[in-house]
Amino acid sequence: MKKKIFVVFLSLMLMVSLLAGCGGGGSDVEEYRSLYSSDVATLNYLNTTTTADMEIPANTQEWLIQYDSLGNVLPGMAESWTTSEDGLVWTFTIRDAKWYNNAGEEVGTVTAQDFVNAAEYALKFDAAASYMFPAAKIKNSSVGAEALVSGEVSWEDVGIKAIDEKTLEFTLEAPCPYFLSCLTYGCFAPMSADVLNQFGDWDNRASFSIDDWNAFSEALDGISCEQLWYCGAYYLSEYSAGERYCMKKNPSYFEADQVYIEALTYTYNAEASTLSGEMYQRGEVETATITSTMAKSWSEGEETKDLFHPMRVIPDYSYFFSFEFDPQFDAEYEPENWKIAVNNENFRKSIMHGMNRVGAIRITDEGNAEGLIQNTVTPANFVAADGTDYVDQQIFKDLAVGNGVDAYFNEDLAKQYRDQAKTELAAAGATFPIKILMVYNPNVADWDSECTYIEKQLEDLLGTDYIDIIVEQGPTQSFLSNVRRANKFAFMKTNYGCDYADPLTYADPFGEGNSYGRFDLSEDPATKAIVEEYYAAIKRADAITDPAMTAERYAAFAEAEAILIEHALVIPCGLDGGYTAAKVNPFDGQYAPFGVSTLRYKGQKILEKPMNTEEYNAALEAWEKARAEAAK
Repeated sequence: MKKKIFVVFLSLMLMVSLLAGCGGGGSDVEEYRSLYSSDVATLNYLNTTTTADMEIPANTQEWLIQYDSLGNVLPGMAESWTTSEDGLVWTFTIRDAKWYNNAGEEVGTVTAQDFVNAAEYALKFDAAASYMFPAAKIKNSSVGAEALVSGEVSWEDVGIKAIDEKTLEFTLEAPCPYFLSCLTYGCFAPMSADVLNQFGDWDNRASFSIDDWNAFSEALDGISCEQLWYCGAYYLSEYSAGERYCMKKNPSYFEADQVYIEALTYTYNAEASTLSGEMYQRGEVETATITSTMAKSWSEGEETKDLFHPMRVIPDYSYFFSFEFDPQFDAEYEPENWKIAVNNENFRKSIMHGMNRVGAIRITDEGNAEGLIQNTVTPANFVAADGTDYVDQQIFKDLAVGNGVDAYFNEDLAKQYRDQAKTELAAAGATFPIKILMVYNPNVADWDSECTYIEKQLEDLLGTDYIDIIVEQGPTQSFLSNVRRANKFAFMKTNYGCDYADPLTYADPFGEGNSYGRFDLSEDPATKAIVEEYYAAIKRADAITDPAMTAERYAAFAEAEAILIEHALVIPCGLDGGYTAAKVNPFDGQYAPFGVSTLRYKGQKILEKPMNTEEYNAALEAWEKARAEAAK
């Protein structure tokens, strides 16, 4: 679906297009200009989860709720809501709001049925983010598209209903304490039947077969900016695939007084990461991509040292090292020998306590490594209860054996576990050195160097007579399906993106049938006992659903996560970092590490000059204090 263009006289053409602004009238408009290199695959926000695709709907559509800059829930398209005493029925009152076209003209009224339309399409087609409906525990949303289309389960039995034009009701299968936080994903946004009828006989969808739904969705995926309707802070005034797109402020938006940037202009260029820095310095764009190499160079220049700052660290993706318990790699890497080793707890602990995680992170982010490292899979600043961040619970502090920010790096302890593992593995029939296949994606910058660092650092510490770490390049295409999901690695850094505001979301990659290490498939009695203990702990934690017992719920999830760490089934790593140059204060924008909040420009203002690192750190400190106060 991507359309790329060949750009002639690149610099001149970019200058002309950027100065032209949205719709050609940018000279007197406060405009935020940027380049992008990953093209939009579809404007159908109900059938995508990628950041590139969601940037537009995040700003042009409105969800039932929204978040403020500290992560507090605020009314969005729903002006209010209520919950039944048993926590199973949520009722939202839709505010008086209108739909607008790409010229900013009013074309319709937003109704409760618009939200039902979106949900019915997503569930009957099995759209990209439809998994969020069962994640939110909505009644009969997990039965599958085939059951709904065939009539095996009637749509009327799904817990999503428009009671009247302004009343939307969700019925859950069980209490869901994080329900509200599920509501800012694409498929929870509204879509009018008038829009849907442009792509098929939506009004007669009850007769659609699976093939009809597939054909309908294929047509909807090709929707244009002229066909779309908008109900958010901006409307998409112009869109040319592989060229540029523009969003203009909607003056009729219900909180237009909180929308300060008048226009957002995006210009496509495959070399954006290379060109944007120079254009930013010349004042041709308001934001630029800054690599670690560029950051080091800019920090040494008198004219550039104050033009950028560290990227805001958001706990939306957690990185951790996974051991593979069901290896399917080639015989030359000795999968059977690896099975013996990986099921030995002392072996895993020798790796966990021997790996210098700060050193590894410095390979990709030299200046921010200590701020990025995490000692839990569920990261800091994700959720808190009774004023206590999830990661600050005593059970995690008790696991610490290292000094400083790395709670686990302890060379002496690693050697002790190595010596114990050697004896036990030899008795179990293992041969040395243990081959450890580490595979990296060549499309990810510096991942190869990070793996090489870990190889040398661990082998130097633990000895090449004990381990032989084999660093291997993976395929450039379909890396996940060909490597991680195919179990063709022994030890690898992996990541997972959260879906909602609850520690349960960061337990998802370790559930039965997961593709992050498959310790649930281990046949080793000791490993199986640990895994069963972990799953039982997760079940106990998820059974605590009373909103008044959130602290107890989080403590129970911490107990479960501590099982993974204590037995080194998983090794926490850290968060994404990097650097950015942008003429906005990131702490002015909406905040939530899930959904669309951090993609929105509502609340942000274009700064007269960019934030430097000192100003950024001061703003971060102030934000953290304000968030801590809000959590109390």
